[in-house]
Amino acid sequence: MNVTLRQLQAFGLVARHGSFTQAAQAMHLTQSALSLLLRELEAALDTRLVNRTTRSVTLTDVGAEFLEMTQRVLGDLEHAVTHVGELIAKQRGRVVIAAPLVLAGTFLPPLLASFRARFPGIELVLKDSLPDEVLPHVRSGAADLGIGTFPRVQDGLEQVLLFRESLVAVFPRTHALARTRGTATVKWRQLAGEPVLTLPRGSVFRDLAEAGFAAAGLPLAPALEATYVGTLIGLVKAGLGVAVVPGYATALADPQVVAWRRLSGPDIQREVVMVHRRDRTLSPAAQALHGFLLESNAGGDGKPRKSHPRLNRAGHPAGVA
Repeated sequence: MNVTLRQLQAFGLVARHGSFTQAAQAMHLTQSALSLLLRELEAALDTRLVNRTTRSVTLTDVGAEFLEMTQRVLGDLEHAVTHVGELIAKQRGRVVIAAPLVLAGTFLPPLLASFRARFPGIELVLKDSLPDEVLPHVRSGAADLGIGTFPRVQDGLEQVLLFRESLVAVFPRTHALARTRGTATVKWRQLAGEPVLTLPRGSVFRDLAEAGFAAAGLPLAPALEATYVGTLIGLVKAGLGVAVVPGYATALADPQVVAWRRLSGPDIQREVVMVHRRDRTLSPAAQALHGFLLESNAGGDGKPRKSHPRLNRAGHPAGVA
């Protein structure tokens, strides 16, 4: 038996349209060429599939049953061809991802290494940027994806939550807060009277810090401000105060010199989201990275995983003796 894909397609279109003329137009064939395909299919099967009259085209009982089976076959074939095309597309391509300096240097490297191992043919470009540069990179098309914490939902951008993490207090290892035992957190009210180091006004982390102090009934009057959290940690190292930073920033700290604990009462968290332009379809390579990052940051329930400062074996945040 020699049945071809073209014959099955011709049969399916005749059945769908109930017309040889319309089926021929859909296949960009002459009516005689399409009729020949159908006759060859019936000859190969040794049965009539279609009842032809001058006014109508109907399926025989065998034709109706055969149509159901051919639709499944053609559907499976189309899915297989599409899937192979997607796999081939994901074996190559280029993806540009923009992220703030801290996330670019802490959160992303191990994930990008795992992604590279899975998709070695995809070129990755990481734009490590200042926080307020991420969205302009995405909007301008200079970056396919952007990751960060942003003050509000962004017009024209699709965004999805990757994870949440708490703010932490970073202080010298010789500070009294480092010697407090029995808890893995520091309460906001314990920072009363401390020289507090924060990011400047206009930063989403400054807004979060102000929310924490306000909830604790404390004013926020920073002793020093800096635009980069790494600078704040450097100021802590020099003994100039206690810094309020997101948890991932502690990866920049030297645990031999400074310590940190999650801030509580209340627990103030920042959301890290991934964004891309709504009006631009992601390339297969960018779709692969987008899906990989979501998969890597989802818990067993499929929801974004919460992330908190790292804990040592004693149950305290890493860096606290």
